[in-house]
Parts: sequence; C-alpha cells; structure tokens
Amino acid sequence: MRILVVSNLYPPIQVGGYELRCAVTARWLAREHDVRVLTSRRGRGKLDSESHVLRQLPLLPEDWRGTLCAPFASFYAARLMRRLLRRFRPDLVFVWNASRIPRTAVYAAWDAGCCVAFSVADPWFGGFVEGDQFLRYLSGRNRGLHRAWGSIVKLSNRLPGLRFEPDAVRHASIVWNSEALRGMTPIPPSIAPVLERMIYPATQHEELLSNIERAPSPTPTIAFVGRLEWQKAPDVAVRAVALLRDRHGIDARLVIVGSGDSATLRELERLVAELDMEDRVAMRGQLPPQGVAEVLAGAHALVVPSRWQEPFGLVCLEGALARTPVVAALSGGMPEMLEAGSEALFFPIDDVDACADALALTLTDEAATAERVRAAFKRAGTYSMQRYREQYDAFVADAVSAAEPLGASTPYGASGRALA
Repeated sequence: MRILVVSNLYPPIQVGGYELRCAVTARWLAREHDVRVLTSRRGRGKLDSESHVLRQLPLLPEDWRGTLCAPFASFYAARLMRRLLRRFRPDLVFVWNASRIPRTAVYAAWDAGCCVAFSVADPWFGGFVEGDQFLRYLSGRNRGLHRAWGSIVKLSNRLPGLRFEPDAVRHASIVWNSEALRGMTPIPPSIAPVLERMIYPATQHEELLSNIERAPSPTPTIAFVGRLEWQKAPDVAVRAVALLRDRHGIDARLVIVGSGDSATLRELERLVAELDMEDRVAMRGQLPPQGVAEVLAGAHALVVPSRWQEPFGLVCLEGALARTPVVAALSGGMPEMLEAGSEALFFPIDDVDACADALALTLTDEAATAERVRAAFKRAGTYSMQRYREQYDAFVADAVSAAEPLGASTPYGASGRALA
C-alpha cells in the first residue's frame, strides 16, 4: 500500500507530542507500506536530506499576513498535492495536523478520488473550514471588511486549479486519541465519517521508564514535565508547592523539566521570587528521555496541572510507568487514562488549593499512595506501543476498505477530478 502522510510539522521540527507520534506511526507503517510525508517548509534547508519527506507546504502566520497570503498559498498547495498524487498515487492520504497549512491540499486529494483519513489529537479538526484562512471566506457568511475580502477570495477561487466547494460533503475515516477529544471536537458538517475509531497513544519510552529504579530524594520532591506555556500551567505547580510549605508544613522542592520562550521563563522566575521559592525550585530545561526518567525516579509525585483540555496527556502515562504517584488536573482525556482515586489523584483545573491538598495527601498517606502506584503501573502497561502499532495497522487497512463502496479505493478514477 502507498500512504501519503500530511502534517503541518514533522520531526525533527516539532512543538509537542503530536508531531512525534506522527513520525513514530509513519516509521512503523513504512515497515510494510510505501510511506511518503508532505509537510511544511519550516526547517527546510537546515535538515539533512530525507528522501521520504517533502517539506514544501506553506506554513501561514495566524494573523492578517497569513490571510493575505492564503489565496496564493492555497493555489500552490493544491497544485503541489496534485503533482504529488500523479507521481506517488497513494492508496491513502493520512492527515495528522492541518493547522496553518492550506487545507486545499486535502481538498485536492478528495477531488482526485483519494481515500482520506484523519488522525485527530487536537481540537483543530473541529474548525476544518473555519480555521483555514482561504476556505473560511468562501461561505458568504462574512461581515464588514471580511465580507469585502471574501469577495476577492471567491473571485480567486474561480481560477483553474482552485474552484473548491468547502461546504460540499466529503467522506473520510477518523481516528481519535481519546473519548474526551471526540466529545469536545465536533465533526465538521462537510465531512461524513465512513469509519471512526479511538486509539490511545503510547510512549516510546515504556521500557526505559518501567525498568527505571526508584530512588526518591531525601527531600520531598515534586516533578513537573512539559512545555513551559500557559496551557500546561507550570505556575499552578509553583503555587501548589508553595502552599505545601505555607499551609501543610511540608518543605518540598519542585523540579521543572521542559523548555519555554523567554517571556514565560521570566514570568516563572518572577513568580518563584515572589513566593520566596528560589531555593525550592530547580529549572532543569529540556532533558533527554534518560534524564526525564531519572527525574521521575527521584520524585515523590508528578504534578500535571494542565489548564487546557488535554486530549490525552501522555506524561501521566509516563509517570505511571515510572511508578511515580500522579497528581493531575481534571483535564480532557487524562481521567480516561488513569482512574480517579484508585490510580491517580485529580483536582479541578486551576484550583491551586486542591492541587496542594492532593500533593499533601500523596506525600503523607504512604500506604494509599503505594496502592495507587501499583494500580497505575498495571493500567499503564495496557497502553503498550505494540498495541498502538497493531491498532494503527488495522485502522489503515480498514480505512481503505471502508472507502471502497464510495469509489475511492482506486484513486484518480472516474469519481475524481482530473489532475490537471
């Protein structure tokens, strides 16, 4: 089978776990299939040659500059896709993330009669048309200056090579990475699923983490592992550890692992100083997997205080595999992964008091904490990489089979638009 993977970013260019899972899955599928990757230009020219990765899609700014560039970028993306379809002739176009790339590339694949599938691990999918800086102006529902710009966009859409109808219904298969994400992400009205499946992610580091030797620090230690950004709420972790000291009389330290922009780092440093926590907070920066495993091995708890709705929250799984007690926000899919009370302690999003209370209970009730750790470790073992790979193998095969009655199993047939 020939599979064309489409994503806005692709490792080593990445922001979070989405891109990494895309690459892991693509490499696995390449063991039995011919896999190519179409992604954005970001990082092009700085990377070694990759024969299977084409870094040519525009990556548009999310402001007015991207809107002004969108008509030309959309024309280019559609033309690029058609050229690639002629050369590669994929049996499946597998879209992982289309944020900030022209989604006309996907429409070009649909209109050519391709079987299209989506792996959804982020809410972007719910605004498939509205989130595109070209397609959103073709609906005729714009007002004011947006309506004037919409008239220009609709004129440009008459050009050969465009002529897309975003409101026309297309068929696709969809795999979700959690029930929570499926619940909070509406399927766009212009997409009719022919197959839906839910596949929980897995960590590449299950062997490393599950075999790491526990070596808790003499001082009660809380670990935070994740990107240093507002959504991940490292500030909640800092405030909760300060409350451990001030309210619960527990002199704990916080180890923060992860990278962030300079503004976020300055804000965290200001908060640490304001709370008189300079000698209790260690900023370790980005660490390799072995370094993360060692931090988890020495921690008495892992805190995951995300304030956005985490689609899954893989770090909770990694903490459970490392046998580190997990304290997490009631966010998105994280309570699906570990059961509240019996496998992890959860607290309401942004509730610093409840976070500190859960950490205090974890540190003081050793018997209950040990029981949760044992249960979480057992549960985490069910999210194996082998299971993940087998489920994606089955999904890819089933997606192509599901498209057969629609005439999309043989791309570029009579049902597809000519690849001019």
